[in-house]
Amino acid sequence: MGNCFSSNSEELEKKKRSQMIDRKLEEDSRRLRRECKILLLGSGESGKSTIVKQMKIIHQNGYSMEELALYRLTIYKNLVDCSKALIGAMRQFEIEPANPGNTRFADYLLEYIVDPDPQTPLDTKVGQAVTALWQDANVPAVLERQSEYYLMDSAP
Repeated sequence: MGNCFSSNSEELEKKKRSQMIDRKLEEDSRRLRRECKILLLGSGESGKSTIVKQMKIIHQNGYSMEELALYRLTIYKNLVDCSKALIGAMRQFEIEPANPGNTRFADYLLEYIVDPDPQTPLDTKVGQAVTALWQDANVPAVLERQSEYYLMDSAP
């Protein structure tokens, strides 16, 4: 008689376990029906990661403060790298800045290294240097030859 009782409790245990597995499978199935997988193909800097970032903003309530701080570092680095590329092209093509003061700004930017700490703000002199160089009258002459050197698509 005790044997029958243990058999029933084992069966109940197995039935509960089976129902729990069935519920989990059903939940996973519903979640996967809502999930959409996308394969993004394209050449470098064609906007693949931009699409992913936009989807995160639209469908996942944007970025956390930590993620935003990390993007700040990327933006700073891109700004300085694009400035260095523009200055390098000016020197390669022997185009001097129209404003002599911009030569000092160019030298400053070429030596500047972005601090890897995302909490460290960009030096205000970097902003002044980039603005002054970008407004220099000879920059359009360098940009006309953009096919001869690399400058990120987001720079101009």
